[in-house]
Amino acid sequence: MTLGTTVCALAALAVPMGPQTEYRWPLELPRTLTSSFAEYRPGRLHAGIDLRTNGEGRDVYAASDGRVSRLRCSPRGYGKAVYLELDDGHTVVYGHLSEFAPQLRDYVWDAQHRKRSYTVDLYPSRDAFPIKRGQIVGKSGQTGTGVPHLHFEIRDRAQRPVNPRHLGITWPDATPPILRRILVAPAEPAARVNGDIVPVVCDVRQTNSGAYACPPIRAAGRIGFGVDVIDPAEGGSKLGIYTLRAEADGREIFRVQNDRLSYEHMHNGAVAFHPFFLDEGRFLLLWRWPGNVTEVYGHTLSDGWFKMPAEPIDVRIEAADFLGNTASVAVPLIPERQTDPGAALGAVIEKSAVTLECFGEWLVITATFPKPEAGPPVLRINGEMQNGDAGFQQVDGQTFRAAYAPATAAQDIELAVVHERLEPYSERIAVFERGQRGRAAAFGGVSIEVKPDSPYGTLFARIRPLAGEPWSEIPSLGPAVEVWPEAAPIDAPVEIPFPAPEGVKDMRRVHVYRAEDAGWTCLDTARSATRLTISTRSFGTFAIMEDDQPPIITDVLPEDGAHTSRRPRIRAHVKDVGSGIEDIVVTCGGQWLLMEYDPERGLIEWARDEDLPSGAQTLEFRIADAAGNGSRAIREILVAK
Repeated sequence: MTLGTTVCALAALAVPMGPQTEYRWPLELPRTLTSSFAEYRPGRLHAGIDLRTNGEGRDVYAASDGRVSRLRCSPRGYGKAVYLELDDGHTVVYGHLSEFAPQLRDYVWDAQHRKRSYTVDLYPSRDAFPIKRGQIVGKSGQTGTGVPHLHFEIRDRAQRPVNPRHLGITWPDATPPILRRILVAPAEPAARVNGDIVPVVCDVRQTNSGAYACPPIRAAGRIGFGVDVIDPAEGGSKLGIYTLRAEADGREIFRVQNDRLSYEHMHNGAVAFHPFFLDEGRFLLLWRWPGNVTEVYGHTLSDGWFKMPAEPIDVRIEAADFLGNTASVAVPLIPERQTDPGAALGAVIEKSAVTLECFGEWLVITATFPKPEAGPPVLRINGEMQNGDAGFQQVDGQTFRAAYAPATAAQDIELAVVHERLEPYSERIAVFERGQRGRAAAFGGVSIEVKPDSPYGTLFARIRPLAGEPWSEIPSLGPAVEVWPEAAPIDAPVEIPFPAPEGVKDMRRVHVYRAEDAGWTCLDTARSATRLTISTRSFGTFAIMEDDQPPIITDVLPEDGAHTSRRPRIRAHVKDVGSGIEDIVVTCGGQWLLMEYDPERGLIEWARDEDLPSGAQTLEFRIADAAGNGSRAIREILVAK
């Protein structure tokens, strides 16, 4: 047995044993999933499983005897959620419910009305709500999410999410995983994959059920593998797998195994899938990124990088689901030989260009020319010419590539590329190393403050203003700022202080915003007299904006002058183009109404949980955003006796 497999065996001993009493499946429906344990989520891993409910209103049953330990109601996250502490010590979470069981609903209702808030987070006393196996705890729904389903999650005594399969929660699975693409990456600038220093993505071809073929890969030095893989399920769902492993000559190189997670390290999911290749696939990595301590990556002592031998070799990669259905591919590796790349031509371009990229712990600088070029550019770091392997290497007749990996303590660098047929190119890059003393790097008026445990290994940063004013429905107070590389994974959050704009009458309206696919997103912003500061695990494009527009209220029901019952349908659509809806207050004749808010649909609707006061009444909607702007809508109605 190898050292790596010994570690796997020891890790398996820590996996929880099944319960003494079989847990009950939470629904009276066919056992079908829409999401699985530990599968990809942006910047994290999925903590439970999602069950198909085919709509809302399905009874949800307790897994085993225990008590209700927590009740939560929120327009976001798990929405309406029940937490059961079972007698065996596990905690079970049921999320996105449409309603609670009657006794729980009354308890939540009382707290909501006392606090005059839809959002509550409650911890009942230990003897308040004992629960028996199979007892109904609520009904399925879609609160906190866009599509109806039930989030089902089991945690151990330390509140760590556990793969439900280990605790007897089963569902049919007779199909093997599907391998979609393979990523092969150099571990350092001295390594090569297909003659280059950038990762290579390869399509695979299915040759039989669960068997795939991959084209040969030329390699030198240490390399690593990533796999875009799914486990197909009924109804077309694409689930995650249980294990992914690589081996060569019968020795295990690395294993990922989804047994247990930890909320403390859940954000390490950002480096479980290659963060710089998400546009090309969800590549689950078969190497451990520096700083990744999530448990699913703790089954092998080695870091997963494979040293290419002098002779051809096959690396076998196998994906498996929990029931043992497997899919595998043999990746043929051929030792990289010194070749003359000058005969091959790259893509056709109109003018020479230099691009700067980052795929992990080093920078990649590429110079391309419209015609074949014999002489390489010169790379200078802090004025010093980089020679040999540290300088530009020819990739094809028109393309040269160089890599820079910091060899000393964290520092800022000045990077320059010089060639007679290139326009002058220079960049200032801040370099931060994990474990080094925390420090700040300033780029004009904007800086970045990095903690010792913020980098996953090495973190590069460049900050520069973008030309022109950013387009937005609210006023921007200066140019947008790009913090690059956008895909850089970050462990401990970094702080980015921006200079506070001058001449603003009400600073409560001013926030830092981040550019997203759907527009600008308002970020939590700390304010001082001179700075606006955000704390973030994501780079990107940021801008300071002033939200001077109140929320918009439309489609109000009932209409003005309406004659209604004591429990009519009361609803409205609400929207805010800037900082987002922060507070919702609706009253009828001064009586506070419990309004449920669906942020995805922009809908607020009365719970119709008590009678309205009879007679002529004023129905008032008051909506406020995070910038302090408010809107009102008034309807005069006549309520029946």
